[in-house]
Amino acid sequence: MFALRAARCRYFIRNYHRYPKNSQIYLHETPGRIIANLSPNPAATPIGYSPSFDIDPKTFSVNKRFLDLLNEKINEGIQDDFTFIIEAGANASTFMPIYDFREVPRYARTPEVDSIFGYVLVDDKGKIVPRTFDPNSMYRICNGAGLIKLSDYLHEQMKNVTETETQ
Repeated sequence: MFALRAARCRYFIRNYHRYPKNSQIYLHETPGRIIANLSPNPAATPIGYSPSFDIDPKTFSVNKRFLDLLNEKINEGIQDDFTFIIEAGANASTFMPIYDFREVPRYARTPEVDSIFGYVLVDDKGKIVPRTFDPNSMYRICNGAGLIKLSDYLHEQMKNVTETETQ
């Protein structure tokens, strides 16, 4: 009886860990490496790979496909992200940084360059001009503050696209 019950419970065992610095990220253990992604499904497009659960910028390997998808999603729809809509109102007639939320900058401060995804044009009315995103080549998915942390809108968009496009 116990063996039968144990066999049924096996399907309910969780096969992932949450990244301690950011609950958006799941860590999946596979032979020889840890996969970091935005889904409990280990087959979802990975953010990148680490040799251990101790995620470190020196050893973390970024999945270029994830970064390409992220840049596409930002370019397609950042004008619909409430977080950046509000910020655009205070940045009329300029290029505004689109950044991750590992370390949110203080009001009216520019984020660290390795935390900026890129820049968008904001018109004279304080509205983000669609499809003006220019990626920042110095952005780092994994830096000293940890792995990427997205706004709620971008997280939802990226979670959907990475779960749809599996590795």
